[in-house]
Amino acid sequence: MNTKKISLLIATMLFTCNAYAVDYKTDTWIFKLNADGMAGFLQQKTDESDFINDWEIKGQIFYRFNNTQRFGAIYSIDADSVEDKEYVHHAFILLEDRNAGRAEFGLTHSIARKMGLGLPDVGYLRINDNSILHKKLDLKKVLISDTTATTGHKALHLNLATTATDYGQYGISVSGLTDDYNYAVDMAIKIKQPSGKIKTAYSLGVSYMNKPENYSEHSFTPNVTADWRSQIALGINLQYNSWIIGTSARLIYDKNPVYVASDGLIAGAGCSYDLLQYTVSLNYLYSDTTVWKHEKDILTHEHNDYVHTWLASFRYKYSEIAHLFMSGGITSDTPFFAVGLKIGF
Repeated sequence: MNTKKISLLIATMLFTCNAYAVDYKTDTWIFKLNADGMAGFLQQKTDESDFINDWEIKGQIFYRFNNTQRFGAIYSIDADSVEDKEYVHHAFILLEDRNAGRAEFGLTHSIARKMGLGLPDVGYLRINDNSILHKKLDLKKVLISDTTATTGHKALHLNLATTATDYGQYGISVSGLTDDYNYAVDMAIKIKQPSGKIKTAYSLGVSYMNKPENYSEHSFTPNVTADWRSQIALGINLQYNSWIIGTSARLIYDKNPVYVASDGLIAGAGCSYDLLQYTVSLNYLYSDTTVWKHEKDILTHEHNDYVHTWLASFRYKYSEIAHLFMSGGITSDTPFFAVGLKIGF
């Protein structure tokens, strides 16, 4: 480990340690500011290790009309947005009614992504989102990386969702005014059974995107140009005492795709176990971009292979704000090991 990487790690730790939380309330106003960050190293089978980091700063302001209704605005910036030189992760306004539901408008994820259920991972490597693993590992293969439906967060979204109850929630999204596609419509439902020895949750998300053009889902996936894209995502979580077991899958179909095919299937399963200050998790993901057997790939003239990913993670909760973690596994014949510190306020 060279001096430069040690300096980067120390600098990132100092940044997250100096962050602070603000939670100020009056009779009508609520102000919140919080931050969290992760820093560590990822070692592949090569001799050189990679510095990894992830962070987010989030501000919220709400005006309460009464005990059940409020209007607010949320803005956040994170490591991915700065890396892409966009400097915004979420920026939207919202109106909430505790008895009816919630409406959001602005730059944010669709309702299918927000209500989707991922895998019970404790390793802070974003396997349920824009995976740090897939950004850093040299796979040389096309893959679908996460199991919840997404239309990105760079388009203007109007999200409508009912109030979350002990039994369920449903919602709809429409989005557009973007160079990535003409428009998109998402729908989602989440059903819960929170009582009994085994607590369960189920999610279903569907999405239709019209004329995606050079649409980039993640930094490590090929851009999509097609007549239209459809998605369906399913998730199941079971909790029994300290055990959480989850399985989820997403199916993507692109009509008449151009360039590298990036639709197909990703499915995964995992579990985690929590004991006092310690938590462990084990997850498996299968990603296949050859499901639809496109007649040809214009760039490579061949189909892309499937990818298996195994990931085991360990987390030690040192305090409410500081967690140490270790993760290891193998993906596409590439073994890896990661270790780091996460601090959140």
